[in-house]
Amino acid sequence: MRSAATLALMVLLLTGCQGKPLPAGMEEETLLRHGREVVILLTGGDYEAVREQMREDVAAGVTAEDIQSLVLRQADGAGVYKEINGSMVTGQSSDGESYGVAVFYCKYEKKNILFRLAFDTNYELIGMEIKKQ
Repeated sequence: MRSAATLALMVLLLTGCQGKPLPAGMEEETLLRHGREVVILLTGGDYEAVREQMREDVAAGVTAEDIQSLVLRQADGAGVYKEINGSMVTGQSSDGESYGVAVFYCKYEKKNILFRLAFDTNYELIGMEIKKQ
């Protein structure tokens, strides 16, 4: 139950926040590179490797099975992953912490899926949102 709550909190981090410049010290290309790596791991089903990309405090409340459940639920009916169609970055903040969000628009066989991945200023994964377009 704790893991599901933590994953839900991670999704809430990414919703309802207004975009702004990346936090000081974060670079767009570096953020996109880290984000692409996570998208490839997620679409390839390597959920434990995704968990290893998470900051320690976030990973403590999430299992690889939680991540798998999120991906499978959101990608249900989308078909096979094809490619990343586009990407962008934005800065956000919540509870006094500023972080960068890498957004990826991914083409699947039948539907498109949006991946929003939040990274702290050390480029450690702190949140994710996955949804069909």
